[in-house]
Amino acid sequence: MAEMTTSLPGKHLLSAQSNHRAGARRGAGLAPRLRAFAGLASAAAVALGGSAARAQQQQPPRDPVAAEALFKAARALVDKGDYAAGCPKFEASLELNPSASTMINIARCHEREGKVATAWHDYNRAIVLNRETAGEQRRRGLEEIAQKGIADLDARVPKLRVVVKSAPSGAEVQRDGTPVPAAALGEPLPVDPGPHEIRASAPGHETETRSVTLREGESVTVELTLRPAARPTAATAPEKAKEAPGGGVPTWAWVSGAAGIALAGASVGFLIDDLAAIGALRDSCREVTGGTYCKPGYDFAADNARKNRDFGLFVGLGGAGLVALGAAAYGIAGSGGEKAPAPAAVALPWVAPSGAGASIFGSF
Repeated sequence: MAEMTTSLPGKHLLSAQSNHRAGARRGAGLAPRLRAFAGLASAAAVALGGSAARAQQQQPPRDPVAAEALFKAARALVDKGDYAAGCPKFEASLELNPSASTMINIARCHEREGKVATAWHDYNRAIVLNRETAGEQRRRGLEEIAQKGIADLDARVPKLRVVVKSAPSGAEVQRDGTPVPAAALGEPLPVDPGPHEIRASAPGHETETRSVTLREGESVTVELTLRPAARPTAATAPEKAKEAPGGGVPTWAWVSGAAGIALAGASVGFLIDDLAAIGALRDSCREVTGGTYCKPGYDFAADNARKNRDFGLFVGLGGAGLVALGAAAYGIAGSGGEKAPAPAAVALPWVAPSGAGASIFGSF
């Protein structure tokens, strides 16, 4: 059951006032001394009052009435076996008004969850809170309960000892994300049963992480060694060949090479069509005295225009393809050493129904 405590913040002020009245009756000769003493007492009271106010602001607000209601509700739920709903209410009651009896019930909740180290800590904290419990008989009863709980858990609480061999300067150790003070290293500390993670790190050293699972009553020592971090070498440095496709060949070289191959293929196609047009002209027409004679119905003009157009496309596309392939070869050859710069001039081929060619852009 939660207890209420009462403090008397005005005790020193009352003593100062009574001393002041007594000094006033001793005579006028002591009046200057008493006035000085009263001034010092007032200053001290103001300073103490300010410190008390700041301490009160830092502490969570107390609400004994709400704490008592939460305690009774939690007790009713736990008596019914509903620990999942009752134990959080004990926690809430403790925040509103810390008391030994509430702390003991929280310890029992943690003990039931298997958190024996946490419960062991709760019982010890209950003994501290019990000093404010009103009533000698009740205070003794609560202390006996807490001491018995501690004695029952002593043999069940696991102990975890963390050792860092030759710990370098700036070493930090964490257990389950909580920093472990340097003075605590090497000491067997109580922990709850179950898995735990220990992590050690230091500037300029590789971080080491170890996991360990403890059972009730078990004592385990975890030793960690922080090794200097390996310095990067030429073998581990990133290779420039991985920065671009093809082991360092610039992208524009691959694009130029692909365009050159495509243009060369197109020019070959137009050459084949040009030869076909020439063959058709030769088969259908022949030169005679006074001109050229063609078979009736044959469209001489269409094949002749086709021959001229295909030849122009063959020359234009073929020339552009050679330029593109030459630029690609330059880029690939230059990638063997330093990265080859992009060419100052770039040829962009074009194709139209009446012809083809290439436009050259860049600085000269």
